[in-house]
Amino acid sequence: MKESFAVLGSGNGGQAIAAYLKLCGKRVALYDRFPEFLAPIQAQGGIHLEGVSRTGFAQLDLICSDVAQAVADAEIIFVVLPAFAHAYIAQELAGCLRDGQTVVVCPGATGGALEFRAVWTRCGCTAQVRLCETNSLFYAARAQNGTAVISGVKDELSLAALPAQDTQAILDDLADVYPQLIPAANVLETSLNNMNTVVHPLPVLLNAGRIESGVPFRHYFDGITPAVGELVEKLDRERVAVGAAYGLKILSLREAYVHYYHVSAEKMSDLCHMTEAHAGIMAPGTLDSRLILEDVPMGLVPISALGRAAGVPTPILDAVIVLTGALVGQDFQTSGRTLESLGLAGCSKDELLARL
Repeated sequence: MKESFAVLGSGNGGQAIAAYLKLCGKRVALYDRFPEFLAPIQAQGGIHLEGVSRTGFAQLDLICSDVAQAVADAEIIFVVLPAFAHAYIAQELAGCLRDGQTVVVCPGATGGALEFRAVWTRCGCTAQVRLCETNSLFYAARAQNGTAVISGVKDELSLAALPAQDTQAILDDLADVYPQLIPAANVLETSLNNMNTVVHPLPVLLNAGRIESGVPFRHYFDGITPAVGELVEKLDRERVAVGAAYGLKILSLREAYVHYYHVSAEKMSDLCHMTEAHAGIMAPGTLDSRLILEDVPMGLVPISALGRAAGVPTPILDAVIVLTGALVGQDFQTSGRTLESLGLAGCSKDELLARL
């Protein structure tokens, strides 16, 4: 059981995790790169937590924009940042980690832990640190002005370490605060079980005109129509097929809805509309949102690369990469996570699995 935590990132997930850990009686430091994001939290000394989890005011022990200061006394470091910030924060951490600490990338998107390890190797970081990632966030949550509201809690979440031999020890350390964590075979399994890559980019692409009209609508409840839902499920089958090629049983999106939210229906769109935790989630106001800029280059691009390496075609997934990139004027195949940037270039399937 660990008592000292650092949470890197003061967004929705970061604030919810930091407040929850503090209300569990832990010592908690909260970091964000941008001081203006921390200002309302610093002004009141902590975070008000509301919703279905523990509730109350969590007075944090440290709120700062200095990474080294935030992690100095932490036994467990939660990285709760957009995937496009992973390389930056990994580089910042490289110079201030110490032996015995554990870094939890929450979530890893596709290849988060691999990217951290690759960055640390390039930076010459020699600290003996345990590294792991989760496949998703613990909560459906929104935070504003120092108040975090949790609308849903996943009652099961997978975690894998890199290397996988460290997984159980990390689960044991987190069992008192997050007993819903279960072991995954390796970080490829957690990466491919990141459902954001399936339910975010494609609905944004197919609702591009609606988004540009400026009229607000709900991402899941309004944006995922029967036709959109059907195409989402076809894309999802490609993701599952990539996992199968590496010997992994990956949850389909349909199975994930049953698993996490306990809903079942024939149509994918109905599954999306039955999940109350998603009822209030609005579609982005602009096309260049995280649902594209994070989930395509840091999610779909590495899945496509893994598919090519294993000889698995991913035509719908590849089309989404090309079209969303064109939509926002970027070449995601170049800027996204590649096997080269993840330190896996030239690996055969067996070599890749051995590294994990």
